[in-house]
Amino acid sequence: MGSYPPPPYPPPPGPPYGGDWKYQRRILKEQARAQRDVARAQRDAYRYQARSLRRSSILGPLLLITIGILFLLVQTGRLAAHNLWDWYGRFWPLLLVGAGIIMLLEWAYDQYMQSDSAQPRYRRRLGGGVFTLLLLLGLTGILFSSVRNGGHSNIIDGLNINQDNLDEFLGDKHESDQTLSETFPAGAGFSVDNPRGDVTISGTSDDNQIHVAVHKEVYTRSDSEADSKAQKLSPSLNTSGGNVTLSVPALDGTRADLTITVPAAAPVMVTANHGDVRITALKAPVQVTANHGNIELSAITGPILTHINNSDSDLSAHSVTGPITVQGRGHDTTLSDLSGPVTMSGDFFGTTHLERVRGPIKFHTSRTDLQYARLDGEMDISHSDITASEAVGPLTLTAGNRNVSLERVAGDVFVTNRNGSVDLTSAPPIGNVTIENRNGSVNLSLPEQASFNYQLEAANGDIESEFSEIKIPEGGSEKKTISGTEGKGGPLLRISTSQGDISLKKASIMPLPPLPPMPPKITTLPPEARESIEEARKAGQEAAREGREAAAEASRDAKQAAAEASRQAKEAAAEAKRAAKDLKQQDKDPNE
Repeated sequence: MGSYPPPPYPPPPGPPYGGDWKYQRRILKEQARAQRDVARAQRDAYRYQARSLRRSSILGPLLLITIGILFLLVQTGRLAAHNLWDWYGRFWPLLLVGAGIIMLLEWAYDQYMQSDSAQPRYRRRLGGGVFTLLLLLGLTGILFSSVRNGGHSNIIDGLNINQDNLDEFLGDKHESDQTLSETFPAGAGFSVDNPRGDVTISGTSDDNQIHVAVHKEVYTRSDSEADSKAQKLSPSLNTSGGNVTLSVPALDGTRADLTITVPAAAPVMVTANHGDVRITALKAPVQVTANHGNIELSAITGPILTHINNSDSDLSAHSVTGPITVQGRGHDTTLSDLSGPVTMSGDFFGTTHLERVRGPIKFHTSRTDLQYARLDGEMDISHSDITASEAVGPLTLTAGNRNVSLERVAGDVFVTNRNGSVDLTSAPPIGNVTIENRNGSVNLSLPEQASFNYQLEAANGDIESEFSEIKIPEGGSEKKTISGTEGKGGPLLRISTSQGDISLKKASIMPLPPLPPMPPKITTLPPEARESIEEARKAGQEAAREGREAAAEASRDAKQAAAEASRQAKEAAAEAKRAAKDLKQQDKDPNE
């Protein structure tokens, strides 16, 4: 074999490169290497071209701008951080919806712009930084959602997944009913512990027994397993230490709704984990703890203590005589026709509505502190507004980022607010009024003939008054301060605001009516007394009608007849009252 010079060189004679196999192998390796280099060059060129046709999504800059604006609003006091996190914990999935809409719009725009096939096609890309930011925001949303639901850290609570829907997805629903009764010891208390299911209690048992009706729901794919779980789900009644306890076992995929009647004088304590609680017609103390459910209370004469521990749960109480204490975290709260004091503390994310409360009210949250003596009208407290009508002071309110509107408030008023307006109508006789507002206007309406002392201060705002003795300084100074006396003087009106105006107006304002007496408990009277009272009422109505007709005729005889009819009505009413008093006395002393 001969030796060949280093390449390049012409191939030797013979097919295909002569008879040197080493030479052939070298040529094949060089060809493969050359092909590989060409492939690499083509790939690099394709990557370069693809990078040049790739555009970044606008989603990242929009997210950063939005986050920056929200944080700026929080830092400047225009937006409460508590409101921001509460809103985000509830609606964080909208972040993913918005991101998807933006990316869809970008895709549609690119398709429209690249409809000409002659133009090079490019595509959008979502960078790893934007993806990481979306992931962190999603995890933050789950965390705050979990906090809103009472501080539970599991993923189901954070995602707000309904447990009933999850159970129905995992198995078919099997239903069954059960009842049980037992003698209720005199003077004993009653406790209920139900892990999953509603609890309804009424004090309508008139046979000194406790009656329980259970509606069971079992979610499973097997009928035999459903029967087994239904038997295990039976509640148990235990009496110990002067207390009767009704407990339901906790089983996965089950639910037990309880309907219970007890004697009206039995103190009741209920603990419900997943389910609503309804209690009515009791003359004893009531204590309720609801972790994931609503609370409804009515016709209760004893004191009430409630713990509500879910930001989506509602609470309502009506026709309650004793004091009410509400603690925890809830959504909408409705209280009406209450005779005792009301104390609410915690966080309430919906609307709090109060109506006709005879006792003092204390309302305390992380954003609002409110106290006043009585409420003859109604009050609403929401995220953006606080409104009240026909309230009796002294009223003290500390709020922020709210518009405050107080109509016909009697007595002393002290309001501290920021980033919102304050409107107050003082009912006669007016009391001392102190309003400190920042970044908002103050409008105060007073009776036309009111007399008072005043101290008014408006920074970067104007002062307006319909009272002639209040002289407004002229000039364009940024800060206006005036003080003096209107009429004969009296209560002190001290109002200050920044970035807003002060306006004092005259209005025809009626004083609040006197507090009406408590309605008599007619249901405790015997039928004879009820009939006597009803006859007296009808006689009085008839006498009043006859009196109006006689007065229209302007006749002396008609006036005398009206007086006689009125006298008869009074005698009938007095006789009915005496009969009712005698019957009550007989009830107290059965030996007579």
